[in-house]
Amino acid sequence: MASTSTAREGRRRDWWPAGPAVAIVAGIAILALPADLEGPALLPISPGHAVSLVDAMGVLPLVAGSMWLHGGLWRRRERLAQWARQRTGAAAGLTFAAGLGLGLLLASAFSALYWWWAVGAALFVIANVAAVVVAVLGRAKAD
Repeated sequence: MASTSTAREGRRRDWWPAGPAVAIVAGIAILALPADLEGPALLPISPGHAVSLVDAMGVLPLVAGSMWLHGGLWRRRERLAQWARQRTGAAAGLTFAAGLGLGLLLASAFSALYWWWAVGAALFVIANVAAVVVAVLGRAKAD
């Protein structure tokens, strides 16, 4: 019975980080659909911003993929912590970039500076990709 459980966990781990990446890309693809396909606004957020049915459908895989991705990073936090201890400057810079990027993403929904979301998204993606690379390379060195 233990070998079956271990085999299942191995298969589940094999999906990380590709599975979350596919879910995130699917969510972004749905959110990037033309405005003509979005339909009526379901929930107004601010002037010029509202949640439509298509937005709600795009947010589901985006949030699920993000939770899966960050859950995988959390499970590999010891590898990330070890890397951060060895490269404190890089770790501080990536943490700052992730926080600034997420802040810009959130603020852009309530700001007249609409295109700041792209800067925020780029910073957040770079920080997350770097964390995934560290987690994956740490696993390869540990194996």
